[in-house]
Amino acid sequence: MADAYEVWLSQVQAALRSINMAMDDWQKVWRFEFRKQFDVGASADDAAMRANKFWWRQQRMHDIGLPQLAPVDRAPYATGDHVKVEFADEATGIGEWMWLRVTRCDDQKQLVFGVLDSEPLNDYSGKIGPGSELAIAFSRVRDHRKRE
Repeated sequence: MADAYEVWLSQVQAALRSINMAMDDWQKVWRFEFRKQFDVGASADDAAMRANKFWWRQQRMHDIGLPQLAPVDRAPYATGDHVKVEFADEATGIGEWMWLRVTRCDDQKQLVFGVLDSEPLNDYSGKIGPGSELAIAFSRVRDHRKRE
């Protein structure tokens, strides 16, 4: 009998096939952390969407000659550190990166908690702004600066 992760992963593969994204092909080039998605309770469809975005972002970075982003595997974050986080604009698909001042971290759930320390350029309908308290998945962290 297949375990829950294997069943979930087959559902992710089916979701990716439905949008013509062969998981095995992309995983060989840029590894996406599916196990972490499963462990935090992401649905198969949500994990497929996140993998799709990750792979396409990596492809775009590769195409323009920029270094690819590596997902952060563990939490070296401490109170007062800053992490740079990617925020997607759902309307345009163009994201922006903003700094979050870390207040705490949950290694088990792969979440960093903090206060937004940047002024958004995109319009997020008043949902976030400087000082907003946020919880961010480790997989969305793109840079890390230790407090000085």
